[in-house]
Amino acid sequence: MPLENQINLKNLSSYLIVILFLIFGCTQQPNEENKKLEVEKNISFAKIEFSEIYSSSNFTTLEKWNSYSELSEYIKQININDYSSLIDNKKYIQSFFIELKKTTPEDISKPEISSRLTVIETDFLRFESMLSNFPLSNQEKIEMVKKINNSFSNLNFQIDKLIEKASITQP
Repeated sequence: MPLENQINLKNLSSYLIVILFLIFGCTQQPNEENKKLEVEKNISFAKIEFSEIYSSSNFTTLEKWNSYSELSEYIKQININDYSSLIDNKKYIQSFFIELKKTTPEDISKPEISSRLTVIETDFLRFESMLSNFPLSNQEKIEMVKKINNSFSNLNFQIDKLIEKASITQP
């Protein structure tokens, strides 16, 4: 009997070692995955560059929309650090965006476009207010320009999607 007890004890200890190995082996991997997830969560999306503006490929629609061309020119100005059109110009900016929304071509005059124009208007008015009322660092100016570029890119992308959708649904 003592020999059987020794064999059973060896088997039991072997099973125990295998079980412990599996337990500790399994718990190590999720910890490594958790660390990777923590690193990914710490990414600052504010630091993502928006140096390129998405341009719409629908020139025929936008060519008729004169206010859009003017908006595009304002955005080009602020991208070369010319803020003269914004400083102490709140009333003009407001009237410009009212006119921009009124003159939106019929084929893209949709809530999706209107909401994106409102976002751009808000960004412009906020930037105007900041420039007119506070001394801003270059970094703050760059961040606002990036925000405006991003909003303008979103508008252009939505214009393309609406026109693409219309061309698919029309025979």
